[in-house]
Amino acid sequence: MSSPLRIAIDARCLTGAYTGDRTYWLGLLRGLCALEHEHEILLYTHTPITEPLLPADPRLKHRVIPAHNLRWWSWKLFPDAANADGAHVAHVQYTVPTRLRMPVVTTVHDISFRLLPRCFPLKHRILLNLTVPPSMRRAKRVITVSESSRQDILRVYRLPAEKVVAIPNAADERLQPVERTLAEQSLRRYYGLETPFALMVGVLQPRKNLPLAVEAFAKAVLPGNLPHRLVIVGKPGWGMHELQRAIARWNLQDRTVLTGYVPDEHLPLFYSAADALMYPSLYEGFGLPPLEAMGCGCPVLASDIPVMREVVGDAGMLLPPLDAVVWAQALHTVLTNEWTRRQMRERGFQQAGRFSWKRTAGETLAVYQMAVE
Repeated sequence: MSSPLRIAIDARCLTGAYTGDRTYWLGLLRGLCALEHEHEILLYTHTPITEPLLPADPRLKHRVIPAHNLRWWSWKLFPDAANADGAHVAHVQYTVPTRLRMPVVTTVHDISFRLLPRCFPLKHRILLNLTVPPSMRRAKRVITVSESSRQDILRVYRLPAEKVVAIPNAADERLQPVERTLAEQSLRRYYGLETPFALMVGVLQPRKNLPLAVEAFAKAVLPGNLPHRLVIVGKPGWGMHELQRAIARWNLQDRTVLTGYVPDEHLPLFYSAADALMYPSLYEGFGLPPLEAMGCGCPVLASDIPVMREVVGDAGMLLPPLDAVVWAQALHTVLTNEWTRRQMRERGFQQAGRFSWKRTAGETLAVYQMAVE
């Protein structure tokens, strides 16, 4: 049996707002706590974790290293602390600090900054292209979250195939379906939101292909005067003006609800009350909202891109991401046909059950061991 490891994790995103990075670390750490092992996990953040996010586990050791400048924290303070604490392996996301003296595993969720540069502000694009490729070369192992993302990384950066490992994400186990009437009542109380509605979830940015979703929704509901609203859940991001222009163009101001960021515990309410989730993203490393939606019994319409074939499979409708007419036709069918929604719900539950953070954690532990050996 392998010797116990001391694993250093840059967990600063646990102290921030709900993001994909935060979801990843929370799921992975909870999965690690659910496994039987003797490894010690050292969590480093720049501010205290104020919420009871993680289970009380003696194998988890949390250390706060205060800093006002996060780049300085990542470049010097975190590496120096991990070195001083005698970590055997470190796990970071994207950028590998050069000061770390132990083997490093980095998680690179996707390389959309390289494949879809128009969807990123110039300064973000420059920074990612300068730091991520050398970080992947410096790391002992690179974890990415789907086989399609792994193939993209291998094709673009020509890394050794054995160095890049695909380990899928999973939905938070607390995201369980809510009885529909209760979900509707809760949304009415918290947000003044009435059903029926179609749903979109994610950061509002160009890569999510939001204008197409607005156009498809308009063409699906306006000709037949369906009663549905379009509910868009997610924090504003770069390029949100394109979404606002699309809403105005299709005269959907009275039909569209933008909730902004919502607490984690409210997401099951939206998924459970929605008639469909629309996810027309142009590119994803994984794409958690479709998996979350399926786990809550919400029918999923997603882009027919490689990663969605892995995540959604035949449990949802996979549609060409640039064809608003096809999206409108499919959405109209789902919104108006209860039998179709019921069949999609059943298949969605089965598909979502194939993913778990416990499995993800077990495969990640194996990568730590490979990096050390």
